[in-house]
Order: sequence, then C-alpha cells, then structure tokens
Amino acid sequence: MAFKDLREFLDYLKERRDLFVVDREVSTEYEIAAFSRKTSDLDGPALLFTNVKGYEMPVLGGLYGARRRIAQALGLNEDNLLQEYIKKEKQLLEPKLVADGPVKEVVWKGDDIDLFKLPIITNFEKDAGPYITGGIQIARDPVSGARNCSMHRMLLLDRNHLTVYAPMGRQLGIIISRYEDNDQPTEIATAIGVEPATAIASQCRPPLGTDEMYIAGGMRGEPVELVKCETIDVEVPATAEIVIEGRTIPHRRADDGPFGEYPGTYSWVRQAPVLEVTAITMRQKPIYQNVLTGMPMTENHWMMDLAATAIAYQEAYKICPDIKDIRMTPGGTSRHHLVVSIKKRHEYEPRNIITALLAANIGAKLVIVVDEDIDIYNPLEVEWAVNTRVQAERDVIILPTMYSPTLDPSAPAPRSSSKMGIDATAPLGKREEYARVYTPGQDEPYITEMLMNYMKGN
Repeated sequence: MAFKDLREFLDYLKERRDLFVVDREVSTEYEIAAFSRKTSDLDGPALLFTNVKGYEMPVLGGLYGARRRIAQALGLNEDNLLQEYIKKEKQLLEPKLVADGPVKEVVWKGDDIDLFKLPIITNFEKDAGPYITGGIQIARDPVSGARNCSMHRMLLLDRNHLTVYAPMGRQLGIIISRYEDNDQPTEIATAIGVEPATAIASQCRPPLGTDEMYIAGGMRGEPVELVKCETIDVEVPATAEIVIEGRTIPHRRADDGPFGEYPGTYSWVRQAPVLEVTAITMRQKPIYQNVLTGMPMTENHWMMDLAATAIAYQEAYKICPDIKDIRMTPGGTSRHHLVVSIKKRHEYEPRNIITALLAANIGAKLVIVVDEDIDIYNPLEVEWAVNTRVQAERDVIILPTMYSPTLDPSAPAPRSSSKMGIDATAPLGKREEYARVYTPGQDEPYITEMLMNYMKGN
C-alpha cells in the first residue's frame, strides 16, 4: 500500500494504537528527545507532541523507532523484510512533476523567513544547539544533472542560516565540492515530514547519479509527485510538511558540533558548509518531524539498517551464492559489525567474503562468518562459534587503516579505520567434529509446556 503523505501513515498507525498523541506541554530542549529515546528502548509507539512549549506546530518523534514501522511504511511483511526490500529497491519508477501541492499552502520569503519559528529540537546534553535531523536534502549533481536525496544534520545558526554537515565521501558532500570547484553555490532543498517510503529511500546507497526519487516511486508502487521550489531549481515532494530552500555560500564554513551521533558517541566540532535560506514553504498547520539518533537502536539506525544490509547481502552473494543470512548487529550500530551465515563450499571462501565486505562502501569494521547451523540473531550462538571454531593465528584477519565512511570515535583519522574479520566456520568436511551436543527430546513441546505451566504457577 502506498501512503499518499505522512498524515495518512500517521492515521494508519493511530488505528493500530502505534501512535501516541502526547498532549501535555513538552520542551524542544531535551524533553521531546527523551520521549523518543524511551519509546525506542521499549519498542514503543511513534509520538506526536501537540503541545510544544513556545510553538504552534506539533512535533513528530520516534516514527521509525521500531522495525515493524519500517515494514509497514513499505507495505512489507516483517518476517522476510530484507529479501522483499531488495526487490523493492530495484523497482525504479519515474517521479511525476505536478503544478502545485500542499507544501505550497504557506510560503515565507524575504523578511518572513525565520527558522526560529520552527520547533527545532536539541537532542543531547552536549549538542552545539538545535539541529534539524529529520530533513531530506535534495540537490542536483552538476556532473550528471541527476537529483540526489540524502539525510544530513543541520545546525541552526540564525534566522536564515544553517550548517549542512555532509562530509566528503557522502554524495551531497561531493556535490557541494563539485560546485565549489567553480566557485558556485549548491542549491539544496530540505524536505521535512515526507511520505515514509521517500524517507526510507533516502537511505539507499546507489551510485552517485542515481535519483533516489525513482527508488522511492518503486517502493511506493506509485510515482512520487514533485513540485518546483520557489527560489531554487530543485523539485521536492508535493506533500511534504515543510520545505526549506537555500543555497550554500561557496567556501564558507562554520563550526558544527558537538552532536550526538549514531555510534552513540559525540561527533566533535568540525567545519561544515553554510546554507543561506531563500524560502520556507509548508502545509497549513504543518507537522515538524525530528529523527533521533544516538545509542542504538533508534529510528536513525532502523532507517539505515535495511539499505546497508541490502548492500552487504549483495556484495556477499557475488562471492557466495549460498549465503543463508546476514545481519548488521545492533551493538555495531547497524553500520560497523556484520555477521554472515553461509553454506561453506571452499575452505577459504569466508576470507573472500570478509575482505569484500570490509572494503565495501558501508563502513563495516568487523565481519564474522559462521556456518549455516548458527543463528546469527542469537549473540550466544555467534560467540559460541567464535569460541569453538576459531584459532586467532589461523582465522582472524586484520587489515591496516583504510578508507571507511563512518563516524568512528576510535578512528586514527577522519573516515579511516583498521578492520578485522573472523572466520568462525568449521573446517570443511569436519563439521561433525564441531557439532553441538544434543539430547533427543529436549525440544519436545510437551516438556516446554509442562515447565512453563509450573513456572507460571498453573
């Protein structure tokens, strides 16, 4: 099912008691983020705050803070989510340009522009200030001419200036650099509160020059409707809640950070491009959306988990068509640690998988390969495989410092990391020597039922 806009998705969640409307007064400084943090920890509902101190706009938080809502947003079954997602990601559908849309109902230009009227959230105690975290940045690559959609934090500087933290290595960072090579600004629209498939598509990792709006259309099963911006040559989703239009000031940088980032640590002060806002458009009675990151798992982690895992699966499949399952682990922040289970057919096949995944553009710094008898979603089983099937001098691979597109606080230099792989598979042809002990009948349902009834006092 394709949701026509964010509001229809919220109605869908409300019908299923998966949207909690919070009507008590809350603050944009920490309190909204604290609610979002707790609902993520509890695998709880999305949150709509209707009484935000000092603002007329409601704030949406925690929308993607549970895996089930990612599946619901795409109309997919949670049980086979990865494989269904991979199919969806390949179904490109051209967006449709329309003359007008709800996002144009209110237009601020010139002296009417005032970012302080938006309920921008301060999420963490050491953050440099309020950050826009739920916006989709849309820009045009000067080389290919294609649109690019991605999500980056933006620090509020004053009434009409924001940072755009898009470091080199990220596609928007490359686009900004390409314009600056010719001393030109980058026109960027930031869409807040978009239809859910479009938000999730922004986390995909296609090559630069691929328009994520085509991917979003394929995920929806319907074209994304776009309207032209008021002041820049960029198209944006017609049903977005809010759009901030602007141009970067070539070569101008401002301090950005500290900011609590997805590894669960702070990204410290760095220089980021400065965006001058040229217009703000919105719907009548718009909903502002905040997306929380930080210690896993949060909505930021769930949003990027599928796209990153899909890349990893396809890279591993090129080497081993008998890959059984793959997982970005929560402790690895859905970016840095991978566990892969395979039906092993060559003694050194796991080494090829390890090196391929560590070199892929996903930021993995640890890859563990296990046999198909190991449940990769059970940390005890994975650790047991490492314990019983690994000798470090034979089965651990360490790669020296290499490029790694991550925010890793242990990195020796920005976007760099040494990496490690562990072959936790049994030697080929000797699986039986490494088999776990088993008592016949231990999994009989009647035994489990009797014990559970006793434990419940029945």
